[in-house]
Amino acid sequence: MNNLIIFNIIVVLFLIINIKIIKCEIEETPLCLKCSCTSDENGPEVDIDCTDDMLTLEFIYDQRNWINTTTNHTYYISTLNLKSSDLGDLRGQFPESNLTLLDFTDNLIRTIDDNYFAKLQNMSELVLTRNEIDRLKPDAFKGLRMDGDNYPLRSLKILKLNKNRLHTLHQDLFEHIEERLEVLDLSDNPFKVLDQQTTIAIGGIIYLKELYLGSTQIKKLPEHFLHTPKYLKVLDLSGNNFIEVPETLNDSHVLEVLYFNNNPIVNLTKDSGFPSISTLKVLHMCNMLELQLIGEKSMNGLTSLEEVHICNNNLLQEIDAGAFTREEFETEIWPPIKKLHLRDNKLTNLDRHLILHWENLNDLDLRFNPWTCECENEWMVDVLMPIYLNINETLAKTLQ
Repeated sequence: MNNLIIFNIIVVLFLIINIKIIKCEIEETPLCLKCSCTSDENGPEVDIDCTDDMLTLEFIYDQRNWINTTTNHTYYISTLNLKSSDLGDLRGQFPESNLTLLDFTDNLIRTIDDNYFAKLQNMSELVLTRNEIDRLKPDAFKGLRMDGDNYPLRSLKILKLNKNRLHTLHQDLFEHIEERLEVLDLSDNPFKVLDQQTTIAIGGIIYLKELYLGSTQIKKLPEHFLHTPKYLKVLDLSGNNFIEVPETLNDSHVLEVLYFNNNPIVNLTKDSGFPSISTLKVLHMCNMLELQLIGEKSMNGLTSLEEVHICNNNLLQEIDAGAFTREEFETEIWPPIKKLHLRDNKLTNLDRHLILHWENLNDLDLRFNPWTCECENEWMVDVLMPIYLNINETLAKTLQ
């Protein structure tokens, strides 16, 4: 028994010593001599931040940054931030590494060589934000050959291409990552139109869960655009040129969150409003600078809606009492709204029948509206105010 205890103690000491050795090796990587490095006390991984350090690709590619030439051990680098280093075009191939996040934000990148990321098989997030990219070839995301697979980047789940100069996407752009990718950010690119090639490219991402198309200058979605991505839960269409809500949203399968902020809709009516999206739970419709009216039945297809943000709409004067209601078998039915934000609009009155059970709200914000003291708002004092005080006393008192 004593021998067993001694043996276990020796094993534990051996592991502790080896972990410390590994951590020392990490601290000695040449990247940490030029960049800021932090590590978790519970593990050997290190996060490296080289923001504004103006490294060159030649230095980054140096194998001594990735492998300890004395022990031949690979450095345990978890994340590498290369923001604002003016690296320019990504030529050659990035060195082999176990890193999980690589950030190339703001580097004047225009083109990326084929197979550039192939040796980063543990990379789950790639950030190419705020560059000069106007086209991408499919093989830029080509990985290593695997049996039964098409040269995948096997771990890549999040790809951020926002704030570039993309007008279109090659239809096969994601062929090497279409079975892995879950989050795609294309916001702030001047697409103007989602052409057939772009539609095919996005539609081919089998397990896509989040798609960001904000500020892409589009004014409509292609027909059946949301029919193929069967797992899409989050969609951002903010900051575009929609004058009505896209009917093709009706094709979505499991959409739960929709950002529709800052679009030039004037009157949201039954005809220009939301189609049936039975799975939608969260809606953001803020900074709609031209919005004046949310009319009857304009949102009654959102039967599962739980969270509503209608804020900072400087011209919005009316939300119809029947905006959310629908009729089934001659009975009015409301969505189960739990969170309602109507902050900073031009609303003067709030109809009691907008929501069925105000007492079921757990979050409410009615600030910065010119509410009147007319009889039609008497219920707000008698019924709504006690509920509001219970939810958030500080916000409620701003109305008194």
